[in-house]
Amino acid sequence: MKLLGWLFSKVIYRCTFCEAVQTIPVRRIHVFERFHCLDEGQPVLIHCPRCCQGVQYPSPYRSHTGYLVVIDPKDPPKNAFIHDLY
Repeated sequence: MKLLGWLFSKVIYRCTFCEAVQTIPVRRIHVFERFHCLDEGQPVLIHCPRCCQGVQYPSPYRSHTGYLVVIDPKDPPKNAFIHDLY
């Protein structure tokens, strides 16, 4: 893995209800995944801080274990970790 690409790449989270967008560095998501001991391929979803009704889902990214995480917003995975506020 290239260090500079890891330092500066970002994941775009988009809300399913209000279409709000926030970008989060991949390194911050990796730290979060390690802290919560998430399984390989277990995605992190975020309750939308703007509307509080939708869930923000990420654009495709590689998890801290190297697994490609791709989520269909119409059919979220059952094992997703939903974080209350970010």
